Amino acid sequence: MEYQLGRSLEELATFASVVDASGFSAASRATGARKATLTHRIQQLERRLGVTLLVRTTRSLRLTDEGRAYYEQAKRALDAARDAEAVALSAKAEPSGTLRVTTSAALAGLLLEGVVVQFLRRYPRVSLVLDTSVRRLDLVREGVDLAIRPAPLSDSSLVARKLGVLTGGYYGSPRYLEKRGMPSRPEDVREHDAIVIPGATEPMEWPFLVGGRKRMIPVRSRLSVTSFELAARATAAGLGLLRSPSYFVRPFLAKRQLVQVLSDWTAPGGEIYAVFPPGGALLPRARVFVDMLASWFEDNAGNT
Repeated sequence: MEYQLGRSLEELATFASVVDASGFSAASRATGARKATLTHRIQQLERRLGVTLLVRTTRSLRLTDEGRAYYEQAKRALDAARDAEAVALSAKAEPSGTLRVTTSAALAGLLLEGVVVQFLRRYPRVSLVLDTSVRRLDLVREGVDLAIRPAPLSDSSLVARKLGVLTGGYYGSPRYLEKRGMPSRPEDVREHDAIVIPGATEPMEWPFLVGGRKRMIPVRSRLSVTSFELAARATAAGLGLLRSPSYFVRPFLAKRQLVQVLSDWTAPGGEIYAVFPPGGALLPRARVFVDMLASWFEDNAGNT
Protein backbone atom coordinates (compact mmCIF):
# COMPACT_ATOMS: atom_id res chain seq x y z
CA MET A 1 0.00 0.00 0.00
CA GLU A 2 2.85 2.42 0.79
CA TYR A 3 4.38 1.68 -2.63
CA GLN A 4 1.09 2.35 -4.37
CA LEU A 5 0.63 5.62 -2.48
CA GLY A 6 4.15 6.77 -3.29
CA ARG A 7 3.78 5.84 -6.95
CA SER A 8 0.44 7.66 -7.16
CA LEU A 9 1.96 10.86 -5.79
CA GLU A 10 4.81 10.61 -8.31
CA GLU A 11 2.29 10.09 -11.11
CA LEU A 12 0.28 13.10 -9.96
CA ALA A 13 3.37 15.29 -10.02
CA THR A 14 4.44 14.02 -13.43
CA PHE A 15 1.01 14.52 -14.95
CA ALA A 16 0.66 18.04 -13.50
CA SER A 17 4.12 19.05 -14.74
CA VAL A 18 3.35 17.90 -18.29
CA VAL A 19 0.02 19.77 -18.35
CA ASP A 20 1.50 22.92 -16.78
CA ALA A 21 4.33 22.92 -19.34
CA SER A 22 1.93 22.14 -22.22
CA GLY A 23 4.09 19.29 -23.43
CA PHE A 24 6.61 16.58 -22.61
CA SER A 25 9.68 18.38 -23.95
CA ALA A 26 8.96 21.54 -21.97
CA ALA A 27 8.19 19.47 -18.86
CA SER A 28 11.49 17.65 -19.29
CA ARG A 29 13.36 20.96 -19.36
CA ALA A 30 11.42 22.30 -16.36
CA THR A 31 11.82 19.22 -14.16
CA GLY A 32 15.15 17.84 -15.33
CA ALA A 33 13.58 14.43 -15.98
CA ARG A 34 14.10 12.65 -19.28
CA LYS A 35 11.28 13.06 -21.80
CA ALA A 36 11.11 9.27 -22.24
CA THR A 37 10.71 8.85 -18.48
CA LEU A 38 7.83 11.33 -18.35
CA THR A 39 6.14 9.68 -21.32
CA HIS A 40 6.47 6.23 -19.75
CA ARG A 41 4.98 7.41 -16.45
CA ILE A 42 1.95 8.96 -18.15
CA GLN A 43 1.41 5.81 -20.20
CA GLN A 44 1.58 3.69 -17.03
CA LEU A 45 -0.88 6.03 -15.32
CA GLU A 46 -3.38 5.80 -18.18
CA ARG A 47 -3.08 2.01 -18.27
CA ARG A 48 -3.60 1.77 -14.52
CA LEU A 49 -6.65 4.03 -14.60
CA GLY A 50 -8.02 2.56 -17.80
CA VAL A 51 -8.78 5.98 -19.32
CA THR A 52 -7.10 8.38 -21.74
CA LEU A 53 -6.00 11.56 -20.00
CA LEU A 54 -4.05 13.27 -22.78
CA VAL A 55 -4.55 13.33 -26.53
CA ARG A 56 -1.08 13.73 -28.04
CA THR A 57 -0.14 14.71 -31.59
CA THR A 58 3.18 15.80 -33.10
CA ARG A 59 2.22 19.45 -32.58
CA SER A 60 -0.15 19.63 -29.65
CA LEU A 61 -1.31 18.12 -26.38
CA ARG A 62 -4.95 18.24 -25.29
CA LEU A 63 -6.66 17.17 -22.07
CA THR A 64 -9.65 14.86 -22.31
CA ASP A 65 -12.60 15.51 -20.00
CA GLU A 66 -11.26 12.80 -17.68
CA GLY A 67 -7.81 14.33 -17.91
CA ARG A 68 -9.07 17.78 -17.00
CA ALA A 69 -10.89 16.44 -13.93
CA TYR A 70 -7.83 14.41 -12.94
CA TYR A 71 -5.58 17.46 -13.33
CA GLU A 72 -7.76 19.62 -11.07
CA GLN A 73 -7.74 16.97 -8.35
CA ALA A 74 -4.01 16.36 -8.82
CA LYS A 75 -3.21 20.04 -8.27
CA ARG A 76 -5.25 20.07 -5.06
CA ALA A 77 -3.54 16.92 -3.81
CA LEU A 78 -0.07 18.28 -4.56
CA ASP A 79 -0.90 21.60 -2.88
CA ALA A 80 -2.15 19.69 0.18
CA ALA A 81 1.02 17.59 0.27
CA ARG A 82 3.20 20.70 0.13
CA ASP A 83 1.14 22.36 2.85
CA ALA A 84 1.38 19.28 5.08
CA GLU A 85 5.16 19.24 4.69
CA ALA A 86 5.40 22.97 5.40
CA VAL A 87 3.38 22.58 8.61
CA ALA A 88 5.44 19.61 9.78
CA LEU A 89 8.84 21.09 8.97
CA SER A 90 8.49 24.70 9.98
CA ALA A 91 5.44 25.99 11.83
CA LYS A 92 7.42 29.14 12.62
CA ALA A 93 8.64 29.75 9.09
CA GLU A 94 7.77 32.98 7.33
CA PRO A 95 4.26 32.55 5.85
CA SER A 96 4.24 32.07 2.09
CA GLY A 97 2.07 30.77 -0.72
CA THR A 98 -1.52 31.58 -1.66
CA LEU A 99 -4.18 32.08 1.03
CA ARG A 100 -7.72 31.52 -0.22
CA VAL A 101 -10.37 33.26 1.89
CA THR A 102 -14.12 33.49 1.41
CA THR A 103 -16.43 35.95 3.15
CA SER A 104 -19.27 38.30 2.35
CA ALA A 105 -18.60 41.53 0.48
CA ALA A 106 -19.85 43.42 3.53
CA LEU A 107 -17.36 41.77 5.88
CA ALA A 108 -14.58 42.16 3.32
CA GLY A 109 -15.26 45.89 3.26
CA LEU A 110 -15.11 45.99 7.04
CA LEU A 111 -11.78 44.18 7.21
CA LEU A 112 -10.01 45.39 4.07
CA GLU A 113 -8.08 48.35 5.41
CA GLY A 114 -7.61 47.18 8.98
CA VAL A 115 -6.56 43.59 8.28
CA VAL A 116 -6.07 42.68 4.61
CA VAL A 117 -3.86 45.63 3.70
CA GLN A 118 -1.72 45.23 6.83
CA PHE A 119 -1.43 41.47 6.31
CA LEU A 120 -0.16 41.79 2.76
CA ARG A 121 2.31 44.49 3.75
CA ARG A 122 3.65 42.40 6.64
CA TYR A 123 3.96 39.13 4.70
CA PRO A 124 5.25 39.89 1.18
CA ARG A 125 5.60 36.19 0.29
CA VAL A 126 1.86 35.56 0.65
CA SER A 127 -0.72 36.13 -2.09
CA LEU A 128 -4.38 36.49 -1.11
CA VAL A 129 -7.43 35.34 -3.05
CA LEU A 130 -10.51 36.97 -1.48
CA ASP A 131 -13.82 35.51 -2.67
CA THR A 132 -16.91 37.61 -1.88
CA SER A 133 -19.52 35.71 -3.87
CA VAL A 134 -22.93 35.30 -2.24
CA ARG A 135 -22.80 31.53 -2.76
CA ARG A 136 -21.44 29.71 0.31
CA LEU A 137 -18.42 27.73 -0.85
CA ASP A 138 -17.55 24.18 0.13
CA LEU A 139 -14.17 24.76 1.78
CA VAL A 140 -12.81 21.25 1.34
CA ARG A 141 -14.08 20.53 -2.17
CA GLU A 142 -13.20 23.97 -3.56
CA GLY A 143 -9.77 24.27 -1.95
CA VAL A 144 -10.54 27.26 0.31
CA ASP A 145 -8.24 27.80 3.31
CA LEU A 146 -10.50 29.96 5.44
CA ALA A 147 -14.04 31.33 5.67
CA ILE A 148 -15.10 34.35 7.74
CA ARG A 149 -18.73 33.80 8.67
CA PRO A 150 -21.31 35.44 10.95
CA ALA A 151 -22.81 32.13 12.05
CA PRO A 152 -21.94 28.97 13.99
CA LEU A 153 -20.78 25.86 12.20
CA SER A 154 -23.24 23.79 10.21
CA ASP A 155 -20.62 21.25 9.05
CA SER A 156 -19.16 19.27 11.96
CA SER A 157 -16.06 18.34 9.95
CA LEU A 158 -14.90 21.97 9.95
CA VAL A 159 -13.02 23.81 12.68
CA ALA A 160 -14.09 27.24 13.96
CA ARG A 161 -12.48 30.01 15.99
CA LYS A 162 -14.52 32.91 17.32
CA LEU A 163 -13.06 36.23 16.24
CA GLY A 164 -15.35 38.71 17.93
CA VAL A 165 -18.78 40.30 17.93
CA LEU A 166 -20.17 42.59 15.25
CA THR A 167 -22.32 45.24 16.95
CA GLY A 168 -24.48 47.87 15.31
CA GLY A 169 -28.02 49.12 14.97
CA TYR A 170 -30.59 50.85 12.78
CA TYR A 171 -30.04 54.29 11.31
CA GLY A 172 -31.71 56.99 9.26
CA SER A 173 -31.01 60.57 8.25
CA PRO A 174 -32.83 63.43 10.00
CA ARG A 175 -34.13 64.56 6.60
CA TYR A 176 -35.62 61.14 5.81
CA LEU A 177 -37.12 60.71 9.30
CA GLU A 178 -38.71 64.17 9.19
CA LYS A 179 -40.38 63.26 5.92
CA ARG A 180 -41.36 59.65 6.66
CA GLY A 181 -41.71 59.68 10.44
CA MET A 182 -39.68 58.17 13.26
CA PRO A 183 -40.31 54.41 13.69
CA SER A 184 -41.44 53.75 17.24
CA ARG A 185 -41.63 49.93 17.18
CA PRO A 186 -40.06 47.18 15.06
CA GLU A 187 -43.19 46.60 12.95
CA ASP A 188 -42.94 50.17 11.66
CA VAL A 189 -39.99 49.26 9.43
CA ARG A 190 -42.46 47.51 7.11
CA GLU A 191 -43.70 50.97 6.05
CA HIS A 192 -40.25 52.38 5.43
CA ASP A 193 -37.78 52.15 2.58
CA ALA A 194 -34.80 49.97 3.45
CA ILE A 195 -31.23 50.04 2.24
CA VAL A 196 -30.08 46.45 2.40
CA ILE A 197 -26.95 44.36 2.12
CA PRO A 198 -28.05 41.22 0.27
CA GLY A 199 -27.31 37.82 1.77
CA ALA A 200 -27.60 34.25 0.57
CA THR A 201 -31.29 33.90 1.42
CA GLU A 202 -34.54 35.68 0.71
CA PRO A 203 -36.74 37.37 1.75
CA MET A 204 -34.77 40.19 3.36
CA GLU A 205 -35.50 40.40 7.08
CA TRP A 206 -34.08 42.41 9.99
CA PRO A 207 -33.75 40.99 13.52
CA PHE A 208 -35.20 42.78 16.54
CA LEU A 209 -35.41 41.92 20.23
CA VAL A 210 -39.07 41.87 21.23
CA GLY A 211 -40.04 40.72 24.74
CA GLY A 212 -36.59 39.23 25.23
CA ARG A 213 -36.88 37.07 22.10
CA LYS A 214 -35.45 37.54 18.63
CA ARG A 215 -38.05 38.45 16.02
CA MET A 216 -37.47 38.80 12.27
CA ILE A 217 -39.32 41.60 10.48
CA PRO A 218 -39.47 41.67 6.65
CA VAL A 219 -38.33 44.93 5.07
CA ARG A 220 -38.97 46.53 1.70
CA SER A 221 -35.74 47.08 -0.18
CA ARG A 222 -35.43 50.44 -1.93
CA LEU A 223 -31.69 50.09 -2.57
CA SER A 224 -29.51 46.98 -2.43
CA VAL A 225 -25.71 47.28 -2.34
CA THR A 226 -22.88 44.97 -1.29
CA SER A 227 -20.85 47.69 0.44
CA PHE A 228 -21.65 49.14 3.86
CA GLU A 229 -19.67 52.26 2.93
CA LEU A 230 -22.02 52.94 0.02
CA ALA A 231 -25.05 51.99 2.11
CA ALA A 232 -24.11 54.48 4.85
CA ARG A 233 -23.66 57.26 2.29
CA ALA A 234 -27.00 56.45 0.69
CA THR A 235 -28.70 56.50 4.09
CA ALA A 236 -27.15 59.87 4.91
CA ALA A 237 -28.54 61.11 1.57
CA GLY A 238 -32.04 60.27 2.79
CA LEU A 239 -32.86 57.15 0.77
CA GLY A 240 -34.12 54.99 3.63
CA LEU A 241 -33.29 53.13 6.83
CA LEU A 242 -30.17 51.04 7.25
CA ARG A 243 -29.08 48.17 9.49
CA SER A 244 -25.31 48.43 9.80
CA PRO A 245 -22.32 47.69 12.01
CA SER A 246 -21.50 50.82 13.96
CA TYR A 247 -18.02 50.96 12.40
CA PHE A 248 -19.40 52.30 9.10
CA VAL A 249 -21.81 54.90 10.46
CA ARG A 250 -19.63 56.53 13.14
CA PRO A 251 -18.45 59.40 10.88
CA PHE A 252 -22.03 60.18 9.86
CA LEU A 253 -23.29 60.04 13.46
CA ALA A 254 -20.53 62.45 14.52
CA LYS A 255 -21.64 64.93 11.83
CA ARG A 256 -25.33 64.42 12.73
CA GLN A 257 -26.00 63.17 9.22
CA LEU A 258 -27.43 59.97 10.72
CA VAL A 259 -29.25 59.13 13.93
CA GLN A 260 -29.92 55.75 15.52
CA VAL A 261 -33.50 54.48 15.66
CA LEU A 262 -35.23 51.62 17.49
CA SER A 263 -32.30 51.22 19.89
CA ASP A 264 -34.54 49.66 22.57
CA TRP A 265 -35.32 46.78 20.21
CA THR A 266 -31.89 46.32 18.68
CA ALA A 267 -30.73 42.72 18.91
CA PRO A 268 -27.29 41.97 20.42
CA GLY A 269 -24.34 41.88 18.07
CA GLY A 270 -23.63 38.77 16.04
CA GLU A 271 -20.59 36.58 16.56
CA ILE A 272 -18.04 36.31 13.74
CA TYR A 273 -16.07 33.09 13.19
CA ALA A 274 -13.02 31.98 11.28
CA VAL A 275 -13.84 28.56 9.80
CA PHE A 276 -11.19 26.12 8.53
CA PRO A 277 -11.19 22.77 6.77
CA PRO A 278 -9.53 20.01 8.85
CA GLY A 279 -5.86 20.89 9.42
CA GLY A 280 -6.19 24.29 7.80
CA ALA A 281 -5.72 26.21 11.04
CA LEU A 282 -2.13 24.92 11.22
CA LEU A 283 -0.98 26.53 7.97
CA PRO A 284 1.33 29.44 8.87
CA ARG A 285 -0.28 31.83 6.39
CA ALA A 286 -3.78 31.03 7.68
CA ARG A 287 -2.77 31.13 11.34
CA VAL A 288 -1.19 34.58 11.21
CA PHE A 289 -4.10 35.97 9.17
CA VAL A 290 -6.61 34.76 11.74
CA ASP A 291 -4.46 36.13 14.58
CA MET A 292 -4.59 39.54 12.89
CA LEU A 293 -8.37 39.24 12.48
CA ALA A 294 -8.82 38.42 16.16
CA SER A 295 -6.56 41.32 17.20
CA TRP A 296 -8.54 43.71 15.01
CA PHE A 297 -11.85 42.66 16.56
CA GLU A 298 -10.35 42.99 20.04
CA ASP A 299 -9.00 46.47 19.31
CA ASN A 300 -12.33 47.57 17.85
CA ALA A 301 -14.61 45.91 20.41
CA GLY A 302 -17.76 47.97 20.79
CA ASN A 303 -17.03 49.95 17.62
CA THR A 304 -17.94 47.31 15.04
